[in-house]
Amino acid sequence: MRHILPSRPLIPFRAYHSRTMSADTKPKRPPLTHFLCLPLVNDVSLPQLECSLAAFKASIPQAPARSDLTEQQRRYQQPRPLIPDDAIRPVGTLHLTLGVMSLPTPERLNEALEFFQSLDLPSLLRAAGEIAAQKKLPEATTTNGTPIDSATNTAEVLIKSSIDEHSQCGSTSPEPFVISLESLHALPRARSATILHAAPVDPTSRLYPFCEALREKFQEAGFMQKEYQRGSATKPRSLLLHATIANTIYIRGRKRNTGGHGKGRRPSQYTFDARDIVFHYRNFYLDSDRTVARSSAVTTSGDNYTDRDGAESHSEDEGASAPPTSDDTYPSYPFIWARNLPIESVCICEMGAKKLDPDADENGMNARLKEKYAAVAERSLTPGRGNC
Repeated sequence: MRHILPSRPLIPFRAYHSRTMSADTKPKRPPLTHFLCLPLVNDVSLPQLECSLAAFKASIPQAPARSDLTEQQRRYQQPRPLIPDDAIRPVGTLHLTLGVMSLPTPERLNEALEFFQSLDLPSLLRAAGEIAAQKKLPEATTTNGTPIDSATNTAEVLIKSSIDEHSQCGSTSPEPFVISLESLHALPRARSATILHAAPVDPTSRLYPFCEALREKFQEAGFMQKEYQRGSATKPRSLLLHATIANTIYIRGRKRNTGGHGKGRRPSQYTFDARDIVFHYRNFYLDSDRTVARSSAVTTSGDNYTDRDGAESHSEDEGASAPPTSDDTYPSYPFIWARNLPIESVCICEMGAKKLDPDADENGMNARLKEKYAAVAERSLTPGRGNC
């Protein structure tokens, strides 16, 4: 006898597949809407940065011929720069990023702005000065062979001097940051770079600890997510203070990398071998005063990169507030993008630089800046401007 089982309603495959995939899919990260930064463009830096970026653009060598083309195709291929023009950032966008935030609602944004205004920036500046002084102790306490144990007074003098120099607005105004932008580094690595950036150099060594402390305040308040090194869920990523000079993500008309999966894939990001460029800008001057350039053009080494392997830059998991030290046997004098650059403020800005209308202002500033990030809040770091 045959037994006929009662029929069951069939679950459409598409619906079942959708439910299974959604259960296994990781939750999406909230959209990033704002970032905390130190703007780098002001009356002192603008003419220097304009000149440096123009010289940098003129020094970019041509891209090598594509290996997948025939000899005849290469003959008719138009020369193109190794770094396309779209990748070079407009001067008005230059800044140092301290961290990114997701503030998707007006309520959340207002909470972040109120927190930002409540921060005691002079105290953070003073603490950064103390940290900088303590790091200089080994140098000061071993002068003329003096043992460290007998140099307690030196430590106290250095720390007290730092406190006096960088005290609160109520007594003595904090000393402003005056830095230089130097050298050139590549991310994620020089032989297949997508980003080129310059490093801030602070002679007082206060900038980096100040930025770290400010970032930590936002993280502790829950406005900024902590970032961890790739492959680790516990080791935090060091703060990488940098000014982006070029980023290939901004190249228009990037080809989509379907990878055999059809539409919906992200466009592939253009990469280039930056070892020659990085080497050139890390060894730019002939003299220690950094006034005489070796050459205005980048010397390409073709396929022989034996002498350029030292130009491999740090990865994004390594922090940097200054260019790496050079080999003692071969002193290097890196390129200076801007000297005596005052850091005048710290801002919360909206993601996405806005193009500026060159005809919308009378002084021609929009035409010079080209693009700019919109600031939703700003705190001054310069004495005499208030809100210190």
